[in-house]
Amino acid sequence: MNRKWFLVILASAVVAAGTWWWRARADAKFKPYYRLVDSQWRPNATATAADRPAAESTDASRQAAERLTETLLNETRYVLARAPHAPVVYTEEAVVPTDGAVSFAPDVPPELTAADRIVLLPRARVGTTWNRLPAMVVTPEAAGNLKRVRIHLPVPNAAAGSTIGVHIEGFAVGSERSTSYRTASVHIPPHAYLDFAIGIPRAAWSQPPVTFTIKACDDKTCDLLFTENLDARSEAGHGWHDRRVSLESVADSTRVLAFETELQGEPQAYSFPLWANPTVFAPEKPASKPPNIILLSIDTLRADHLTSYGFSFDTAPFIDATFAKHGTVFDHCVAAATTTPPSHMTMFTSVPPCVHGLTQGMEVLPPWLTTLAQVLRENDFETGAVTEDGWLDATHGFNRGFNVYAENTSPDMMQPIGQVESTFAKGAAWLRRNKDKHFFLFLHTFQVHDPYTPPPRYRGLFTSREGQTVTEASPRPLRDVVGYDQEIRYTDDQLRLLFDALKMEGLDRNTIFIVVSDHGEEFFEHGLWGHGPHFFEEVSHVPLMFWGPGIAHGERIVDPVGHVDLMPTILELAGVAGVRQMTGVSLVPLLQGKRASASPRVLFSEAWGASGNGPDYEPILFERPGYLAQLGTRKLCRYLDLQRQPFYPFYDLATDPGEKKDIYDTHAAEVADLRTLLDTYDATCLATKTSLAGAAAGVKAEQAKLQPEQEEKLRALGYIK
Repeated sequence: MNRKWFLVILASAVVAAGTWWWRARADAKFKPYYRLVDSQWRPNATATAADRPAAESTDASRQAAERLTETLLNETRYVLARAPHAPVVYTEEAVVPTDGAVSFAPDVPPELTAADRIVLLPRARVGTTWNRLPAMVVTPEAAGNLKRVRIHLPVPNAAAGSTIGVHIEGFAVGSERSTSYRTASVHIPPHAYLDFAIGIPRAAWSQPPVTFTIKACDDKTCDLLFTENLDARSEAGHGWHDRRVSLESVADSTRVLAFETELQGEPQAYSFPLWANPTVFAPEKPASKPPNIILLSIDTLRADHLTSYGFSFDTAPFIDATFAKHGTVFDHCVAAATTTPPSHMTMFTSVPPCVHGLTQGMEVLPPWLTTLAQVLRENDFETGAVTEDGWLDATHGFNRGFNVYAENTSPDMMQPIGQVESTFAKGAAWLRRNKDKHFFLFLHTFQVHDPYTPPPRYRGLFTSREGQTVTEASPRPLRDVVGYDQEIRYTDDQLRLLFDALKMEGLDRNTIFIVVSDHGEEFFEHGLWGHGPHFFEEVSHVPLMFWGPGIAHGERIVDPVGHVDLMPTILELAGVAGVRQMTGVSLVPLLQGKRASASPRVLFSEAWGASGNGPDYEPILFERPGYLAQLGTRKLCRYLDLQRQPFYPFYDLATDPGEKKDIYDTHAAEVADLRTLLDTYDATCLATKTSLAGAAAGVKAEQAKLQPEQEEKLRALGYIK
């Protein structure tokens, strides 16, 4: 072989080896080795028992982590520590005096009593809009055994004599200008890196910069790993700032990691610097390849308006081509509830709404339940969520287990560019940052929810209805259903772009993608518009589809399933053991082509909506709760009349798919067993709660206060007038 050809072959071999190395590097996965916010060791093959910091029990770590969260620009994360803060004033009925400034003298809440100074962040609701007012610093006064602050708050644009709402959050100002957090001794494995974020809360945006520093120390010296000045006086300094630092310079050594901050500026300056979820990641064993999981909830999406479920209009061609033709579709998924909070929390806990307690919107998930994200996080998955707020606010416990829980709180639902674009763009950015980890990402959009305002390019679609062309002059019911279908098509197009981003990062090879909805929507098929009081198919029948490695192509599963089955299914797909609380079943056997038992399950749903909209869109009141027991095609409902007496509509979808005729009177004996299940449903729920919570089962659910941003979003969605 001459020298020329030898060099060509050698060069080709080098290029091939380099390509393989970079591909192997790109496909390498990292797992949590040490999470500082948990103080919980993540075992690794290179670590010995002597290397490991003292670990709390799993339960203790979980509870500690749940307490230590902070929210910046509507994104909640776990933090090492945070400044004490609490609401100081929260009132709906402050009357504006003639000088345009309202005054308060509230007691200092217990969380702030040790502070010599308190930073107040006031907001005032004028009309239906919450406005942020300038921050102020106050000094508490002694008031007997308590402390009190005096607040004189000018409110621009508020007319004298008008009633406004006021919300004032207080932050305790400490005397220290520096902070330091040090780990126990940690053995740093080869090729490890440190992931974290830094940030400064809004209460200190007017203050001088803070220097953030990370060092790795042994008995003699400290190596500087990271330093950065963060100045929140400009917009560029707001929010969380994600950072990644290589630990290669200290690999194979045992070090103490020191996280330090130093406030610059004058002596009276203050700040509340934050370290979010600092975690050492190390390469995992090549044999460990659980799939990533993405769960997308398209709020208010009824199954029968999707192409994949036989709809006459092509509302979702991408979903049909991807999930129906190259994935698996469940033909009959029963929603856990007819409203958003209970259905979503059932997806996250695998217990019915009557057990987790988030039935009417403002409850907080009790501590004795564990969420899907918590279980996955404790099993080394990176967890993230991008939601559109509303009823899924972090204050209700939906953020539990998510290292990043981002909420789009904007109440502007009328822009030509919809919120789904922002939601999916943030989701794609999170995927790019975490593509070297095993992850669980939850996405949630209200895009197909009322109000129906698709971008102009969609407004000519699907307008041929009932033998006429729907225009702006058509009756509202026709305009609503057309706008709804246009919103579905818009969301479908945005989902296509999200998949493009997924494939661009090479994540499609090991990611299972699930599409579901929490409930559907009525368009006067049974006399009401909206959702909440009824169990008709347009509300209770929701789409459920799977796509990804190991998922059969073009499979349709006729076995009825429910939201309660999502948590056990996702855990099994992820190779993670389930938890005792789960009342659903894993659908993995069905996804693998195995048929269910000959005896179908009874699936339940709950209705906690107190009103629906009648023919003229006027509210009609209903007693709650209502319960549904569905066995195959047979649906027995238990509603309460205005005297709270039960009645039992019954429909058989096999002979009456439109649920046009209640046949309970002629089939009462046939469904007696289902009626017994409904009549004893409350008792069954209490028994389940008692088995999980013990004495805490009888404790009334904690109620969260409605936050200003959440109030505006719920008003935009039509839940608050």
